Amino acid sequence: MNRAINGVSVIICCHNSAKRLLDTLTYLAKQQIPIGFHWELILVNNNSSDDTTELAENIWKSLGSPTTLKIVNERKAGLSYAREKGMHEANYEFIIWCDDDNWLCDSYVQTAYEIMNANLSIGTLGGWCEAAFKSKKPDWFDTQAKYFAVSKQGNQNGDITNKKGCVYGAGMVLRKSHWHQLKKHGFKHLLSDRIGKKLSSGGDTEYCYALRLLGYKVWYDERLYFKHYMTTERLSIKYVSRIRHAMNESNFTLWAYLDLLQGRTQSRSDFMKEAIKDLPRLLVRKTGALLFGSFEQKEQAKRYFRLLKLRLFHYSEYRRNQESIKRWLAKN
Repeated sequence: MNRAINGVSVIICCHNSAKRLLDTLTYLAKQQIPIGFHWELILVNNNSSDDTTELAENIWKSLGSPTTLKIVNERKAGLSYAREKGMHEANYEFIIWCDDDNWLCDSYVQTAYEIMNANLSIGTLGGWCEAAFKSKKPDWFDTQAKYFAVSKQGNQNGDITNKKGCVYGAGMVLRKSHWHQLKKHGFKHLLSDRIGKKLSSGGDTEYCYALRLLGYKVWYDERLYFKHYMTTERLSIKYVSRIRHAMNESNFTLWAYLDLLQGRTQSRSDFMKEAIKDLPRLLVRKTGALLFGSFEQKEQAKRYFRLLKLRLFHYSEYRRNQESIKRWLAKN
């Protein structure tokens, strides 16, 4: 495979993104880029049925086309597949995943480049964001903000590999050479991430864990700041519940990575012991929370019962996931 050129590829994955693109592209057009710096914008159209691609071209032209805009299609539904397509098409070594509702600060591209270029041990790099609202912020939002990837990911700049251990996909910075390395070993992601309106998650964390297995670090830098626009349809407590459900499911898949990072494999007996630990008391307590608890207590109870089911009946899936990871890891 050809070596990627030194520069930055910003990848925006879109599914019916027409209503969100104007602000996102406007912020990208305001990037403070030195003369001679190489960067590009890649928009991946993932089965959109609106005028996402035409609108993106028109907006970018109206903004003066600050750099090349390449529009490509990925027919296989799923955010992970769209990101894979973008990385395949990228011309440059450093890649930024910019969601269609992310408004990057004007120094984001240049700062990301400088950090990654200065430290070859970094596998994934993330920053922090604040929520931007079209209407009034819901009273409950601050307590649930982390489920919208709205938070700081570290207490100070630097290595968070053994702290948080991952960064969220919004604004994540990666290397194309690492993507080539994973593909060379046969890496295939176990999680598809969001598919249209179907909520799924974890593809960004899976990528962090896969690179950690290859020995690379996870890094945080507060200079990488952006705003995360909250669309009205997402601002409901019912939506939060759906997100948390999706995270419960994906986190189970990620157990296979976490255990390998810790050098262990759980046995069926381990699964059963954890499932039945304090079972009678917890069944009564969690059932009561489902019936009479607050929103948070109900969500914690739902999580308990989902994990109980997974531990009791899905051990074979856990082992299949680990064996899948071990196969490509053995080629490293």
